[in-house]
Amino acid sequence: MPNGVIKLIDFGCAKRLAWVSLSGTHSEMLKSVHGTPYWMAPEVINESGYGRKSDVWSIGCTVFEMATGKPPLASMDRVAAMFYIGAHRGLMPSLPDPFSGKAADFVHVCLTR
Repeated sequence: MPNGVIKLIDFGCAKRLAWVSLSGTHSEMLKSVHGTPYWMAPEVINESGYGRKSDVWSIGCTVFEMATGKPPLASMDRVAAMFYIGAHRGLMPSLPDPFSGKAADFVHVCLTR
């Protein structure tokens, strides 16, 4: 029975860990690259380790997609999008004008490195 709860998940970039601390100590940064390129953070693409900031990036991409119907850089093929994100940090598209300034700022903050 529907209860109004929405859960979003993408196991395209997932790894089972035995133990991870909330502060990031006593655990290693993940460094393998697997996932859906349109939602991958620059540090994931560049294999420089990833954590919560990468999740924030993916949330920004998800909000962008929910607002526009397409992920950021959807006009590019997957490989081109991956190279673009990895090489052009901070140059992601913004939400179009009809959306509020707060929504645009939220997405901008999520997609800025």
